[in-house]
Amino acid sequence: MTGYASKVFELDQYTLQIDIRSLNSKFLEMRFRLPYALEFMEESLRKILKTQLRRGKVDVILKLTAHEQLELANLRSFIQKYYRIIKRIQDEMHTQFEISLSEILSLKNLINPTEEFVYGEIPDKEIQRAFIATVESFLESRHAEGEHTKGEILSHIQEINDSITRVSASYPGIVEKFKLQLKEKIQELIEGKVDETRIMMEVGIFANKVDISEEISRIRGHVGKMMSCIESDEACGRELDFIVQELNREINTIGSKVPDFMVLEEVVNVKVCLEKIKEQVRNIE
Repeated sequence: MTGYASKVFELDQYTLQIDIRSLNSKFLEMRFRLPYALEFMEESLRKILKTQLRRGKVDVILKLTAHEQLELANLRSFIQKYYRIIKRIQDEMHTQFEISLSEILSLKNLINPTEEFVYGEIPDKEIQRAFIATVESFLESRHAEGEHTKGEILSHIQEINDSITRVSASYPGIVEKFKLQLKEKIQELIEGKVDETRIMMEVGIFANKVDISEEISRIRGHVGKMMSCIESDEACGRELDFIVQELNREINTIGSKVPDFMVLEEVVNVKVCLEKIKEQVRNIE
């Protein structure tokens, strides 16, 4: 299910920004992008998120920016460190040479390319609380998206119910239509008296062949189960996906059994609704 949350927190020496976004996925995939100083927290943050989610491709980004005073202290420490290195080299070589501040700063990438910002004490408890607050906001956005998706699925289910009701009501008329057509064909062929017993036997065979009462009953059962899943508070994405497959199977059987244009129109309409539901099911847990 899609969702997004972004929050900024002012800590003692840092500004912390947390972004969480998710896209649809059958499984739960989490990707964390953390600054070097917070990498030790990834496992604990991952556990927090995992308790709240079951499906989705989730990206988590944390940005930690030091306040000016800490940046200044860090820069001062850096300059002092490399200035001492330069002085030591000068003493060892028994020589003196001028070096500018910009040249000192450029030594970072030359001497230690992987060196990063020297962070002060990391307020991990505060960061964890901030992360939980962001997760709550993220879940609210997913819930709002879920309510919208739920409304769309319910409208498609109602349309399926209406189609099935029309198909069920058309069954007697289809049998009667076959009976009349059969009489007309026999009269054209023999140009005489029609054997009503034979006609009723053929109509009975046809009625049994196109009987879709079991399929209708199973479809109504599956639709009822789908409604129960949607209204429950439990995760239902995978179960809904399975129910959609079963409904597709039943409606295909009806389409193959009943050679009637009106019924086939309703079959197509139900399949379109099921395809839309299938797309929406990917968005929910």
